Amino acid sequence: MSDRPLPAPFWAIVTLPFGLAAGFAGIAVPFGLRARGLSMTTIGTVSFVSQLPHIFKLLWSPALDSGPRRRSWFLASVVATAAALAGAVFLAPDLGAHVGPLPALWAYTAVLFASQAGAATCGSAVIALIAVTVPSERRGRAAGWQTAGNLVGTSAGGALVVWMFSHLSPAMTAATTAGICLVCAGPALWTNEVPPPKRPALLLVLELVREIGRTLRSRAGWTGLLICLSPVGAGALTNLFGALARDYAPDADSSERLVIVVTGTLGGLVNAAGSLAGGYLADRYPRRLAYVVFGGMTAVCAGAMAAGPATAGAFTAGCLAYQFTNGLAYAAFYAFVFDLVGSQEGVTTQLSLFAGASNLAITYVTWLDGWAYDRLKEALPGQAWAGRGGMLGMDALATFLGIGALWGVMAYARRTAPQASGP
Repeated sequence: MSDRPLPAPFWAIVTLPFGLAAGFAGIAVPFGLRARGLSMTTIGTVSFVSQLPHIFKLLWSPALDSGPRRRSWFLASVVATAAALAGAVFLAPDLGAHVGPLPALWAYTAVLFASQAGAATCGSAVIALIAVTVPSERRGRAAGWQTAGNLVGTSAGGALVVWMFSHLSPAMTAATTAGICLVCAGPALWTNEVPPPKRPALLLVLELVREIGRTLRSRAGWTGLLICLSPVGAGALTNLFGALARDYAPDADSSERLVIVVTGTLGGLVNAAGSLAGGYLADRYPRRLAYVVFGGMTAVCAGAMAAGPATAGAFTAGCLAYQFTNGLAYAAFYAFVFDLVGSQEGVTTQLSLFAGASNLAITYVTWLDGWAYDRLKEALPGQAWAGRGGMLGMDALATFLGIGALWGVMAYARRTAPQASGP
C-alpha cells in the first residue's frame, strides 16, 4: 500500500479514457443507429456485442498481475483504445441519415469491440491501482472520483462525439477523440505502485484460479458475485437514452439537442455529483446495502419516466434523476467490491471477476430493455407510448425482481450461516 497515493480527484481524470470509449459506444452509437432507422433490438444487439470485452476481460486480467506494473498496462491500453476509437470514427454512421441499413454494420461493431477491449483493460488497471495504492479507509472517496470520471466521460464524452460527428470532419473528430484519451492518461505516471512479483504465467493463472475459488466459497464472495450479476444497479438505460431521445422530441434536431445537453453536459455533471455523494456515503454506511438501495432508486426513476408524458421536460427530469442515482450506485458498487478483494497479489483478476459480472448484468438488461421496446410497440400498434413504456418498464421491473431475489438469497445465507458458540 502506498504512503503517497494519487490524490482522489486524479482518479477521475485517468478514468476519462474509459468513460469516453463507453460513451462512444453507449450514447453516440445508439443515437446514430436510431437515426438510420434500425430497430431497438438491433441497437441493443450491437451494444451487447461491443460490450462483451467488459464481461470477458477476466480471461486476460492475469496478465496484469504477472509482473509489469499495472501503470504500464494502463498506458499501453489507453494508446490502443485511442487508436481503435479513431478507427471507429471513419466507419461511424452518418448521423444525418434517417433511413436504410448501416453499411458494414458488423465491421463497425467489430471495431467497437476492439475499442471496448482496450477500454476494459485500462479500466481494470485503474481500479487495480486504486486497490493496491489507496488505504482502505480512503477507498470510498477514491471510488467516488473514479466513478465520476467514468460517468462524466461516458455522458459528456458520448455527447461530444455526437456533436463532432455533426459539425467536424472525420479526421478532426478522430484526432480529438484520440487526443483526449492520451492527455487524460498523464496523471497515471505519478502513481506510486510497487510492481507485482514476476511469476510464470501458467503458475499465476493456477494460483489465481485457486484464490478465486476460495473467494467464491466464502459467503461474502458468492453473495457478492450474485449482487454483481443481478440487474440491481445496472443502470442499463444510460446505454439507450441516446436512442430513446427521439421518442421525446418532435424532430431529429431536437433529439440531438436532448442527447448533447441532457445525456451529455448536464448528465455528466449530475453523474459526477451522484458518484461523489455515493463515495462519501459508502465510507459511512454498509456498502452492499447502499448499492442495493441506490439501485432501487434508479428503478423508481425509470418507473416514473414510464408513467410520465413524452415531453422534453419529462425526458430531462427523468434522465437526470436516473443518472444521479446511477452515479450513487456505481460508486457504492466499486467500494463494496474493493472490500471483497482487499489488496492481494491477484487483485486485478479478482476485480475483473466482479466487474465482469456487473457488466454482464448491464449488457443483458440493455438487450432486454431494447427488446421490450420493440415487442410492446409491435403488440400495441398506434400507441405512441408503447415502445418507451416497454423499455422503461422493463428496466424498473428487472431491478425490482432482482432486489426480491437478492433479499431471498441473503435471508437463506443468514439462516444457513454457522452460529457462534457460547462461552
